Amino acid sequence: MILVDGGRAKQRQDLYRAAIFSWNYLMPRISRCEIYIELTKLKAVHGYCLEINDREYEIQIDRRLKGDDFLTTVFHEMIHVRQGVRKEHPDMGYTKYNNHDEYLKQPWEVEAYELQEIMLKEWNRRNMRCPRLIS
Repeated sequence: MILVDGGRAKQRQDLYRAAIFSWNYLMPRISRCEIYIELTKLKAVHGYCLEINDREYEIQIDRRLKGDDFLTTVFHEMIHVRQGVRKEHPDMGYTKYNNHDEYLKQPWEVEAYELQEIMLKEWNRRNMRCPRLIS
């Protein structure tokens, strides 16, 4: 189940479409998982994902993002949900890193940054005839 809150109606609709695409791309056989996504104004980050309980996640996305930045942020955070469901992400947003380079070298971040770009290409391939989201 995916619930979206915050932002404008069009943003929520676009976010929901991107989240459903992500779910189907990353976790098509997962049936028990709850994801609460909020569009809000964030400082210093585009988004984040926290595990609230077993298979229950909260994602926040900066509502000021547009276009590919918006999409890749949604994909990136949904990749973290999949990592959490599979128990591949041990900290789920609770660790503070000494610097940005240390954060980027974590295996779950390496995977998320690589896979978000693959997912963006697949999203664009599937939606070639549809207008761009959040322009």
